[in-house]
Amino acid sequence: MALATRPPSSAQPQPDPDLQTGLQYLRAGWFDRAEPLFRSALARHGERPDILHFLAVCLSQRGALGDAEALWRKALAKDPNEPMLSYNLGLVARRQGRLDEAARRFRETVRRSPAHVEARLALASVYMDLNRFAAAERELIEFVTNVDQGIQQGGEGLKPLQARARNMLGYALYRLGHHSAAIEILDLALVDAGEDGARRAQILGDRALALSALGHHDEAIAEAGRALELAPDSAALNHILGFVLHFAGRPSDAIGPIERALEIDPGFMAGFKTLALAQAATGQGDAAVDVLQRALRHNPLDPDAVLQLSHLHIERGSFAEALETLEPYLKEAPDNVRALNNQGLALRGLKRLDEARRALKRASRLATDDPMVLTNLGRVLLDLGRAAEARSLHEHALRGLPGDSRLLGHYGTCLAALGERDKARETLDAALAADPNNAEAMAARLSLDA
Repeated sequence: MALATRPPSSAQPQPDPDLQTGLQYLRAGWFDRAEPLFRSALARHGERPDILHFLAVCLSQRGALGDAEALWRKALAKDPNEPMLSYNLGLVARRQGRLDEAARRFRETVRRSPAHVEARLALASVYMDLNRFAAAERELIEFVTNVDQGIQQGGEGLKPLQARARNMLGYALYRLGHHSAAIEILDLALVDAGEDGARRAQILGDRALALSALGHHDEAIAEAGRALELAPDSAALNHILGFVLHFAGRPSDAIGPIERALEIDPGFMAGFKTLALAQAATGQGDAAVDVLQRALRHNPLDPDAVLQLSHLHIERGSFAEALETLEPYLKEAPDNVRALNNQGLALRGLKRLDEARRALKRASRLATDDPMVLTNLGRVLLDLGRAAEARSLHEHALRGLPGDSRLLGHYGTCLAALGERDKARETLDAALAADPNNAEAMAARLSLDA
């Protein structure tokens, strides 16, 4: 989103030639020419909010975000009711990854100026960055309702804005798992978008994601293709095509579009992770590891990349490498349940069972009903000869994921260790019925008949 560059409402008219010329340069986008003129004006007039703001805009445009932020903070302290200043501080906080602060600044802006469109949409967007999709949905529903009223009162010019808002709302609904509702909203967004090719492409891409989530894979692939016809050089849309191909069971076909997305945007984090999934699914485990390591070079603490790479290492039996991947992340996020779960599995693979039990016990305290944590803690307790304790954990896990082949296999193995052979056979048969390729359940079942 673009910075607000107009003068604050507190600006005092001044027949100052540096300010007048600097503003002309600012409006023309010549920030390097404008900056020294605003510095000259600042030296003469002192720290007026408008001059601080103009100079901050110039600094931000050349990447000096910390210096720009300091100036906007000074300006806001002098003019605390100016919404534009809090809005720009929100944009800077977002660019620097301080999302909670960005959300607070955008909320301040909306409170001071309820009609500030960009702040409302920025707030909803930050909520989505924070995975707070329900909060984004609430914000966007209110926004869409207000814009609808404006359109009904003759504001046809609001339709592009409504298309953008409905596009965001449709994506939020998709992420919340309300896939049919997402498609309905995105269909309305397409009507509002009219002939705007760029907006239509994004809407079609999000519609493809919702169709894929509903299991309509052929429709999803076709929709993603239509989106790409409108915007063939979009990294996001190439990634969406690869994403829906992968989850349609065509991982080999998915690799090309995702690699294209990464050619367009070499730092596209979602592309790294989906490419690794497709590569792993096609037996290219080494390539998947390399891709995720590339992702972590871009962002060493990206939680999804850390978890995906550590899980891949565990599946490949590279337990020490999994621990190495997890260690820096767990220093920063010691209460991440999924990371603790993977740490426990890696320690179990290295036969460091007491350490594995402690990691999984900590995870179970943080997430008392997480089925995977419970079943993995049960597996470690079984390894330690504590099958009776493990049993209750497996039964608790199955209440959360009844019929899951993995959990049934672990429970069946535990029952066999307790000597309940008939119940163990029944449970392992159920595990194999749910997934005939469950190697652990198959091995345990064969050992019962040996």
